[in-house]
Parts: sequence; C-alpha cells; structure tokens
Amino acid sequence: MSRVFLVLCLAGCAPADETVDEAEDSDPAGVQCGEPVTYDIEIRARVEDAAGAVADVEVALDDRGWTNAILGVGTTGANGEVTFAALGVTALDGCWGTVLNYQLVAQHSDGREVEDDMNTELHAAIDDGSLVADVRDFPLTLP
Repeated sequence: MSRVFLVLCLAGCAPADETVDEAEDSDPAGVQCGEPVTYDIEIRARVEDAAGAVADVEVALDDRGWTNAILGVGTTGANGEVTFAALGVTALDGCWGTVLNYQLVAQHSDGREVEDDMNTELHAAIDDGSLVADVRDFPLTLP
C-alpha cells in the first residue's frame, strides 16, 4: 500500500510548472552573451614532433563558432616557432566556450595535422589587455 501512495504522490504531489521569465525565453540555450567586440591579437606558437622543432608548418587561427573564417596564418621557422596576427577575434562577454570556438591548427605539407583549443588563451589576452596569446610553452605536437 505504501508503494502505491509513493507513486501517486510522485505523480500528484509534484510542484506546478514554474513560469519561464522573458530573459530565459528569449535565450533558449540558457546563455546570455554580451555585445560582440573584435580585437586583433598576436599569436605566438610552437610546433614540434617526436624529433623536436618542425619548420615550414602552416599555423592558423580558425574561428569555428562566430565567423567560420581563418583569422590569421603564419609559418614556423627553423626553431618551430611562429608569430602572426589574428585579425577580428570576437569577444562575447559570458560566452567563451559556448558560442565561441577558436582552434589553433598546424598543418604540415606531409599531411600531418594537429589542433588545440584557444578560447582560454584568447580570453586571457583580451582580459589582461596585452592582446598577445603566447602558447609556445605548450607546443602543438604533430603525430
């Protein structure tokens, strides 16, 4: 008998549906983004493989969330390092990692490729005012 009461209570004792306020209703994903602001950010990166630094690798910042465009490209030197400008990096306050998706992509002419998420580094470069995202201490490692 207590099991029947429990089932009836679960079905009939649940609270009434809560009303959805207008802010939630206008944002079905549950994310409130700030206004878009663009920045030009200097990217500093390093590419290596099992043998060490790799030269002549194309490295690009790919915006896969907002513009779906390549925002900047550079080629590694003999030391495996590259510096290039990423033009028009969009910042949406409150939406890093949800609406925005920036990937640093390294492609070698032999077909090897590696990529890494850049949201945190770009956000930090904007937040600290330096407008430099230096990820050389965390190299992209080609397979």
